[in-house]
Amino acid sequence: MDEKEIKKWVDRKMPELTEDLKTICRIRSVAETKAPSCSPYGEGCRKVLQDMLEIGRKAGFETENFEDYVGRISLPGKQKENIAIWAHLDVVDEGDGWDYSPYDPVIKDDYFIARGCQDNKSSAIMGLYVLKYMKEHEIPLNHTLDLYLGTCEEQGMYDLDYFTEHYECPSFSLVPDSGFPVCCGERGSFNGQLAGNQAVSGELIQISCDCGQYTVPDKASVLLRYTEERWKQCICSPSENVEASHDEDGIRISARGISTQAANPDKGDSALSRLAEFICERQLLPENDQSVFALARDINRNHNGDALDVYCEDSLSGPMVMTATQLSLEKDDDGKRVPVLGFISKYPVTQNHIPYEERAAQAAKMRGFGLKVTRLAKANCFDPERPAVKRLTECSNAVLGRQDTPFVMSGGTYARKLPNAIAFGTGMPLPKRPAELFRPGHGDYHQPDESISLERIRKALEIYIRGILQIDELNLKN
Repeated sequence: MDEKEIKKWVDRKMPELTEDLKTICRIRSVAETKAPSCSPYGEGCRKVLQDMLEIGRKAGFETENFEDYVGRISLPGKQKENIAIWAHLDVVDEGDGWDYSPYDPVIKDDYFIARGCQDNKSSAIMGLYVLKYMKEHEIPLNHTLDLYLGTCEEQGMYDLDYFTEHYECPSFSLVPDSGFPVCCGERGSFNGQLAGNQAVSGELIQISCDCGQYTVPDKASVLLRYTEERWKQCICSPSENVEASHDEDGIRISARGISTQAANPDKGDSALSRLAEFICERQLLPENDQSVFALARDINRNHNGDALDVYCEDSLSGPMVMTATQLSLEKDDDGKRVPVLGFISKYPVTQNHIPYEERAAQAAKMRGFGLKVTRLAKANCFDPERPAVKRLTECSNAVLGRQDTPFVMSGGTYARKLPNAIAFGTGMPLPKRPAELFRPGHGDYHQPDESISLERIRKALEIYIRGILQIDELNLKN
């Protein structure tokens, strides 16, 4: 392994790599799980998968499309056992407030800007160039090297559910959808909806808060019936990032925040939390109507699951993380309008045994709500002493000049659903973005003006090439 030559090759390939990344970032590939325009997850996801496979074919690789759920680009090795790199081509909805065009990629100040460029299309292109390096240098790999491409990671990983049920899984998988070095554990998921047991009154006309289940909302609003007393309560004193207006429809209260991935709520600023605090502090609604805002406030006040009696922690991963992200009014079976609050949670890797559903259902019942579980997935943990983990950690530290150790994360990746799999990169410490490049709350994954540093892509590609060469000589079953 010539480390200097690898770095030179990566630098030479960056212009070509960024053009390939632009090609797939021009496609709006938000997975459609309800009434898709075409099976399985809509035209955007089908097109981005087909176009990515075509890029692989033109580069001289074998490709396979698994019914538009997952695709594969392959470089055969000496043996059938394979090392797989897993990326996803679907993206979260672009939302509003962009200063750049979400699907017209640009590069500015060494940052690539487009929806999905960081999460996770750059990893897909990076994986392709790992294969290209091995092919161009005619390296006789022991393992077949595969790049797998999913199409529904952001909406629940249903693509991988289908794949693992119908197709053979790789021998060993790397998922570049976290940070370097190796993520040896992913918290469990406990997600659900809390529906009020009583209908709301006519005082609460409308609720709007839905930036996606897995995103801390950057906007939330309600429409209340106008009364003079209620209006006085709204304007009696200013509240940061919350505005009230009065028109013929009633009183509209709008809150603004900063979006981020819901598994890391402290990195953002929830508009739902601001709205709930505003309504509760000023007692703007009857008790039953106000109860849903009190529940959202309590869940998001410390994010540790206390509000639903599911608090837990361990020394590896810390405390439970719970976030209320969605709020709406929906009609129940009797046609009555009831409030529905959606939440996600990530519980510690050693706490699979706790009866989350039963405890949360009881706590919700005491507050006048019913619980519907939308996801309950076990935590996974990978032995940090495995030789592959040690080799990959060493490669990452060598390139980044660090002394990092394997870690546990709150987010979920394909690694939790694959056998013998770990998340590995591509996040890394880098200098702060130029202050003038993005407004606050912009520029990161799941945010408006999503971006990724080209330096991050360069280093990640170098780490992956070196890492694959290192672990290819191991027995990856051990």
